[in-house]
Amino acid sequence: MPKKLLSLDDHIQDISTSRDRSGGGRFQLVPAGTELVGEVVLNSCSAVAAAFTDQGFRWAKSGLRFSRKVGPFTHIVSFQSDGANTSGHHIAVAMHAQVKSAALEKWRLANNGVTDGANLWITQVGYLNPTHEYLKWQLVDPQTRADEIQSMIGTVRNHVLPAFDACSSMEKLSARLLERNEIVRFPDWALDIALWAGNEQAAKSLVRIFLESKPDLAGFFYQEYERQRQTPAVGIPANRYQAFVRLCIDHELLIPGMA
Repeated sequence: MPKKLLSLDDHIQDISTSRDRSGGGRFQLVPAGTELVGEVVLNSCSAVAAAFTDQGFRWAKSGLRFSRKVGPFTHIVSFQSDGANTSGHHIAVAMHAQVKSAALEKWRLANNGVTDGANLWITQVGYLNPTHEYLKWQLVDPQTRADEIQSMIGTVRNHVLPAFDACSSMEKLSARLLERNEIVRFPDWALDIALWAGNEQAAKSLVRIFLESKPDLAGFFYQEYERQRQTPAVGIPANRYQAFVRLCIDHELLIPGMA
């Protein structure tokens, strides 16, 4: 079963424990017959990826990840080898999930998006769980490794694939983007996604959600909205907030509280 890290104290304790476990083997010759970190990580991660080949995923050994293309979306699961890993002592791995779209990147460039790049979202797989836990799997013990691999497969199947499903077509994205926390975690960035998906109602909701999350900046947004409405902005915005306001104006999204 994965180690679950819920708080900063959990992460600090995990770092300390990992260093203690690795300490005896670091900077020492590896005894003959000891399983090497690289081999264990590669074999374990490729075994996880192999469980999803029938769903269109392809394994990339060089990047320690597996991915697939679905319409305009690319779904990616990547593996992160723990920095304290030491052969025979400590071999921990975390997983991350990501959705990208080259089409979204082009839209952002053409429409002065709040941000740039192809990412819809990227997160540690444990954060897709309602309990919001950072998950890490320990693979050093050959006796428990198969169970750890099955746990990783189950996590992808139960939490990652449903998140990917919401980004498997433009219609699903439009219908479900507001319910997916990994998408709306940064509501101003998600505004790009809602407008790209053609969901004006979701865009209006994201404007409201974003402004409610920044009450201390309300005055700035009102002033910036009026300034850009009188003198349309040109060129690259100085910051994401100016970009947000420009996108609202360009798409006729009224900032709440303004006439």
